[in-house]
Amino acid sequence: MGEDEGRGSVTVAQAAAMLGISENTVKGAIKRGVIAVERPSPRLNLVPMTEIEKYRRERLGQRGGYRPGAGRRPTHEPDATRGEEGQSAE
Repeated sequence: MGEDEGRGSVTVAQAAAMLGISENTVKGAIKRGVIAVERPSPRLNLVPMTEIEKYRRERLGQRGGYRPGAGRRPTHEPDATRGEEGQSAE
């Protein structure tokens, strides 16, 4: 992507572009401590390339939506313990 890829640090906007996510998503991950940043000044967050790669490896591909086998049941399947009208089968 750029000359910083593989080493150094990039801005939040550059990190978001590299990851294919919004700046707000990156800022939220920083706020939650998922992505560590360097702060050379009070108004500047720089994201190390190692953090971008770590986030890509651990988080991307886990974004929302139904995934078969993820421990969830689709909402269109009826609950086996309920009767026709959603009442308990007891």
